[in-house]
Amino acid sequence: MDPKLTIRRANVDDVDTIFRLTAQMADRKLMLARSKYKIITMLPSYFVVEVEGEVVASGSCSVLWTDMAEICALAVHDEWQGKGVGKALVDAIIAEGKRLKLPKLITLTYQIEFFKKMGFQIGNKDSFPRKLWRECLECPKLEACDETAMFLDIGDQ
Repeated sequence: MDPKLTIRRANVDDVDTIFRLTAQMADRKLMLARSKYKIITMLPSYFVVEVEGEVVASGSCSVLWTDMAEICALAVHDEWQGKGVGKALVDAIIAEGKRLKLPKLITLTYQIEFFKKMGFQIGNKDSFPRKLWRECLECPKLEACDETAMFLDIGDQ
């Protein structure tokens, strides 16, 4: 029997766990690191996945403008990868994007195959200028970004 997943909005009690999850994945070069400051300032956009009261995954739906939001900082505990937790979290973020009536979700990622399975397509980073204005200018990889830009049109779904 699969354990019951609970997906909910993050709160301040989740900050340290979100930080640990993202740091563990960043250490393995699976995502970019996030500071606690960045997590705290973006906390209203975060969701977490709990299994039996333990947070095992987190991710953010960060609204960039009226035409798009970004799925960012998607992190799943090592023991829960490949078990549908990330998919469930992305499904919840897609539902949030639809609730907000956003036409598009984007992500900059190293996890290309995962997002392809979720229906995302590879895009051009230059087509996401608001992302560049908002966060990329602060990134140490700005001039040598090695993430892949992907998008999902959700306005018609």
